[in-house]
Amino acid sequence: MTGYLAFPPPRSSLPHETRTPLSSVQEQAASIGGAQTEKDVLKKSKEEAQAKQREIDEERRIRNLEREQREVYVSELAWVRSGGILRDANGRRDKVRTEKMRKEIRILDEEKRILDCWNAYESRWHALLASNDSICWKDIPWPVCNAPSSVADLAPELLSAFLFAPFKVRGQAGSRKERIRSSILRWHPDKISIILARVVDEERDLILQGVNTVVMSLRALQDAEKAQA
Repeated sequence: MTGYLAFPPPRSSLPHETRTPLSSVQEQAASIGGAQTEKDVLKKSKEEAQAKQREIDEERRIRNLEREQREVYVSELAWVRSGGILRDANGRRDKVRTEKMRKEIRILDEEKRILDCWNAYESRWHALLASNDSICWKDIPWPVCNAPSSVADLAPELLSAFLFAPFKVRGQAGSRKERIRSSILRWHPDKISIILARVVDEERDLILQGVNTVVMSLRALQDAEKAQA
């Protein structure tokens, strides 16, 4: 009996194998990676937006809290100023906090007095320069706290008390050196000549003495500041 040997068919007769080109595989990987990257970007963008919103909300919360605290402070200040007494959370009289508030009121009143005096001095200077009227001693904004009656009231220590007083007010900028320098420029003969030209004849000598005294006092303050530097 004749037998048959089975041999695998020639390779060419096998079903055609489908091979994915390398370039296609790379494109698929890039597509997946691109989608993942876009998802990460969107996620990061969302997280950043949420963080920004939280920051905005926190700033708003802080502003509201500060406004509420300010309103309470102003209300308590007005109450104590009118003679009232503060109370604690349990409704008992808070003498310590009330006295602290009274001290703050005294400080605020003194700061207001100082700034009002300084602002009045500046306003008088602007008005004087804007006017063409004749000038006498009382019309000049002398750099002292109280209106001087003679050149003796224009001594260095009196000018110092006035010129440097605003620096005692909390939050005021500037320096003693700058204040002296600007004052010397204001009272320099070349600058103030336009004022002196309008002085009434009967007070010319007195006012000239006053101006010279102011300049000398300012120079003395300037020398004192340099010595302390």
